[in-house]
Amino acid sequence: MSGRIVAVVGLMAVRLAFPFAVAAQSGDGDSRNTPRTPWGEPDLQGLWTSATLTPLERPERQAAVNALTDEEAAELEQRSAENRAASDGKSAPGSVGGYNQVWLDAGTRVTDSRRTSLIVDPPEGVIPWVAGAEAVSNRERARYGVGPFDSYTDSDTGERCITDGLPNMVPLQPYNMNMQILQTPGQVVMLHEMYHELRVIPLDDRPLTGIGQWTGEARGRWDGDTLVVETINFVDKPDAYWSAPWRKSRSTLRLVERFTRVGQKSIAYTFTLEDPVVFAQPWTASAPMTTDQASRGVTSGQIWEYACHEGNHAMVNILSGSRAEEAQAQRD
Repeated sequence: MSGRIVAVVGLMAVRLAFPFAVAAQSGDGDSRNTPRTPWGEPDLQGLWTSATLTPLERPERQAAVNALTDEEAAELEQRSAENRAASDGKSAPGSVGGYNQVWLDAGTRVTDSRRTSLIVDPPEGVIPWVAGAEAVSNRERARYGVGPFDSYTDSDTGERCITDGLPNMVPLQPYNMNMQILQTPGQVVMLHEMYHELRVIPLDDRPLTGIGQWTGEARGRWDGDTLVVETINFVDKPDAYWSAPWRKSRSTLRLVERFTRVGQKSIAYTFTLEDPVVFAQPWTASAPMTTDQASRGVTSGQIWEYACHEGNHAMVNILSGSRAEEAQAQRD
């Protein structure tokens, strides 16, 4: 941990020494207008968000619809705004842990393409599961909040505010959808607001360690003006009840991300997931990123502290409550 802190401090120092080298640009994607660092690489630095109303998968009712019309997009955004306003400040009766809209910040706009899904490949816009794999994941997820609670290991790392397994650049979180990118010669650093996950990504040819890690082991390279980040060596995470089934970390998973600066306020971001154990083929989603937080309907400003520790502080109560239930069952 201390080495990572030193690395970040050093990166911050370089960031101050080499301020944003932002050239005037039209946002038309012309590489000649791409802002560049003092050492000549495309400048991806800044505070970015990929928050959007556009779902990861295409809804069944829109199976034959590739993109919304302007009117349909406006109607969806208006309906979302009305639902948000109606539920602001309200919690479900009897709920002790549900978040209302005061806490959520997932965005209020569809992507500019108005696609009905973030998934662009396969063209049907849905995850290509291996037969039965999604059902197994859903059954495992159904035990979230139900138990058994025999040990702290029965509460997964998401519930305990540690990690969801996949880097939280990958979209579809209900809040904390911001990320800070810093660059130095030979490294890119990505600080995710969710979980305060920090990724220090080498851009050289250093070998992989082969050691399984919570968010995998990443290496980056430049393909023209596109930063390509490949991540493998994820840990097997059988206790991923908290997160969506497709986000579950596995040692067989390979994640490839691509970042291309396409405008003053825009990065074209795609990610591809490959895992032959659960996916019938690799699949790709496009989640455009922007520095204009207001345009996506998320709270504007700096990254905030991710002050989540409930699943750890409450562990004594969770386990003692389960023991009390067991004792009551024996008495009955």
